[in-house]
Amino acid sequence: MSDEDIKQLMNAREALVQKRMICAQTIAAPGDVSDNAIRSIVEVQRAIDVIDFAIEELEQAELDEELEEADEE
Repeated sequence: MSDEDIKQLMNAREALVQKRMICAQTIAAPGDVSDNAIRSIVEVQRAIDVIDFAIEELEQAELDEELEEADEE
């Protein structure tokens, strides 16, 4: 994997963070909180968590690769 893959995941994460804020603003607006708004923010947060995990995996894979290369030298 490359830095480009991590960059794409970070961009996707940022887009989801913005969407989460929109969901939060909807929930915070006066009036009844719809179940749909709550489900939406939960789903967005789950997607953020999945992307965070993928980023961690890619970063760990890069570290492992660097260590292997260092061991070969």
